[in-house]
Amino acid sequence: MSAETVPATVGRRRRVGRWLPLAFVVVVVAFGVAQILPLPRTADVAAPPADATAEDVVRAYLDAIDAHDCGTAQDLTAPSFATTTESMCHDAASLTVTGLETVGTGQVNAGFDVDWRLFAEDGSIPEGGFGWTYYLTQGDDGWLIEEAGNG
Repeated sequence: MSAETVPATVGRRRRVGRWLPLAFVVVVVAFGVAQILPLPRTADVAAPPADATAEDVVRAYLDAIDAHDCGTAQDLTAPSFATTTESMCHDAASLTVTGLETVGTGQVNAGFDVDWRLFAEDGSIPEGGFGWTYYLTQGDDGWLIEEAGNG
């Protein structure tokens, strides 16, 4: 190696070394923004008619969460459950319904597998089986989900 090429190599290493921290920051910021932004809607989910069963409403709600159709999910939600719906719609990367079972008037057990966005899992939905029981209230416009809990 000649004396003339050594300084050029050292100079390139220094230039690369200057850009490495900036590249790292760009990647971290891009990743963070991707976690904050809402996921794109993958389908439009039709809200069930006013005479639909509570189970039909829960199925449409979970389908809307999976499709990131947050408008439909909120339309099937009572005001008392709106914050939970917003969180589910943002935090669930995908959701697959594994079973629904009506267990009482306005009570539906729902089993589903959910894949969370990175850092979003809250631990309230157990693996396998029925994850949550949804409690619905019936009005003139049909059933609305007003609460849910581990079932």
